[in-house]
Amino acid sequence: MSGSSGSRADKSELTKHAAGHILQRASPFVVHQMYDSNRQLLNNVNSKGYKKIEQLVKNTFPTCDIKQIRQVHAPQMYGMYLLSKEEFRAQGVQEKLLYHVTSESSALESLESGLDWRRTERAKFGCGVSFSSDADYANYYANSHLGEDSRVLMICCVLVGVTYVPKEMFARSLIVPPDRADTTVSICHKVYVKYNDYEFYPLYFVYYRLRREHLFSSKYFSRNNRRTQLQISYLPVEDQKEKEESAQDAGLSIDGLDNESL
Repeated sequence: MSGSSGSRADKSELTKHAAGHILQRASPFVVHQMYDSNRQLLNNVNSKGYKKIEQLVKNTFPTCDIKQIRQVHAPQMYGMYLLSKEEFRAQGVQEKLLYHVTSESSALESLESGLDWRRTERAKFGCGVSFSSDADYANYYANSHLGEDSRVLMICCVLVGVTYVPKEMFARSLIVPPDRADTTVSICHKVYVKYNDYEFYPLYFVYYRLRREHLFSSKYFSRNNRRTQLQISYLPVEDQKEKEESAQDAGLSIDGLDNESL
């Protein structure tokens, strides 16, 4: 067997293994376990899965009006994630459940090409892909003009090895963290920034509509904050009157959860 043929065979076996692993991991929460190692699938979750994931989100984002929850089955991507996880074991690694918010179209694109850090407008903690342990934070600080009011809260497993806490004044231009670090984090450890593909994987897509109350009821809301004004300007047109009135009036805990159960 030639080297290229061997490589394709190894990749195929890895993908099949990953496809089975995804289904095993998600089995308690999926209605129909659809198996296809050659393409991405979005499976419907059952009532048990819906309730548990909804509660997880609403622990930190109580106003999130969830429309749908889908389980992500992307075996090629998950296979590469498993390889990264294995490589991390030598230096020690934590697998964290974190959130990333994007538009519905970008979420679907990410299954083919991954999350693109170049679309990030806000690089306060480094020029990578940002995740948060707080779903409210992830929503509030998502790109202010995603182009769609239909958003996806991605619940991701994220590999965190050696971390680096940057000084904010230097972090905006940080392309790669120094020394052996693979992740930059905020001082309060609420934000995690990743710089390499396949060190995170989206387990679930939580679909919701961006609404004005998400901003005004957020614990991160500040009426004089420039980001707040940008967010308001991109709310749906039909909310124009309501958002103006609200602006005038306004003055992830995952403890106890087994990552393997999600």
